[in-house]
This record gives sequence, structure tokens and C-alpha cells, in this order.
Amino acid sequence: MIAKPASRAEIGHARRARTRARLVGAATQVFARLGPDAPALEDVAHAAGVARGTIYNHFDTREALLKAVAIEAAEVIGLEILPLRAWRDPAARLAATLRCYIRRAGAEPEWGWAVVRIAFVAAPLGTGMTQDLGQDLREGLESGRFSAASMQAAADIVLGAGILGMRAVLRGEAPPGHAEGVALAVLRAFGVADAEAVAGLPLALPGLPWAE
Repeated sequence: MIAKPASRAEIGHARRARTRARLVGAATQVFARLGPDAPALEDVAHAAGVARGTIYNHFDTREALLKAVAIEAAEVIGLEILPLRAWRDPAARLAATLRCYIRRAGAEPEWGWAVVRIAFVAAPLGTGMTQDLGQDLREGLESGRFSAASMQAAADIVLGAGILGMRAVLRGEAPPGHAEGVALAVLRAFGVADAEAVAGLPLALPGLPWAE
């Protein structure tokens, strides 16, 4: 059976998607290096090797581009750690997610710096991360697995510990096993009785060297 040739509209849509992905990739590099406030959209266009006007066909403001980079960063690791979402214990899911973010930052500094520098103005990073974190905290609090003054207080503890844990690794200030140490501290803050055992569970994510 002969495949139907792509229409002009389909070709244009594919080209537009490739350009947008190129811009988001370049923005990730720029934000990782300079932070979210310093660069202008023109800086990202230059890094992507496209005409200045091209970026405005995809993003009206720096905030829109910042959001796109944040969502992309979260989606990348979200797919990688998807098997962890099948774990029944919210404490295990939460600790494993924290460990993965911190470990990945150490293994891929550009991604890590982009997340750290964007997270302070765009946390949580995307809808998926918001939903997953909310699910873990809600289940933990409702079941009595976690103890915290409120959902917001619990979220602030997790995000603050995760972001600063990543930054410590990126700056070379963290001791070996820092990811597990941060996860352990968060679980203890939530009153998890078996925190030490949960924080050290095997991640079992084949193909990801930083998750071994």
C-alpha cells in the first residue's frame, strides 16, 4: 500500500514543531547558564541559530518560553521515572522521585541548572509534576503515613529540599549519597517511621545510569 504524501499543512506543522523544540532546547542551555531573568528572547534566538523574528512566532514573552522549558524539563524526567508511579506507598514514591531529580542533576548538569534556576519562579515544573506531587502528599496525609501542618507546608518542604539538594550537587558541595540523605530528611520531617529503609529502596530503572 502506497503511503499518502504529507499535505502542505502537515509539513508546515512538523517544521513548526521542530523549530519550537529547537528554541526550547536552546533556551534550556541559556537559562541554565544565565538564569531565567537575565536573557532576552533575542539571546535564545541567537543560541538556536534562527532569525530574531522566528522566536516571536512561537513565544510572545520570556515567561511563555520559561514555562515551556520548565514543562519540558519535568516531562523528560517524568517519562524516565514513570515506573515509580506504580509503587503503592506514597512515601516510597516521594522519596524515589526526590532521589531521581537530585541524581539526574549530578549526571546532567545542564538539565539540573535549568531546573534549579527556573524552579524558583516556575515550581512545580509543569502539570504532571504538580499532579504527581499532589497525589503523593494527599495519599500520605490522608492515610496518616505523613504528618504535616498542611498540603502547602508539605509541598514547600519537598520542593525546597529537592531544589536545594540539586543545587548542592551541582555546586560540588554535596557529600556522597546526598540524594538519599535529602530523601531521608524529608521523610523524617513527615514523621515516617521507617524513613531510613524507604529512602534506600532500589530505584530499579534500567537504562538510567544515575538511577542504579
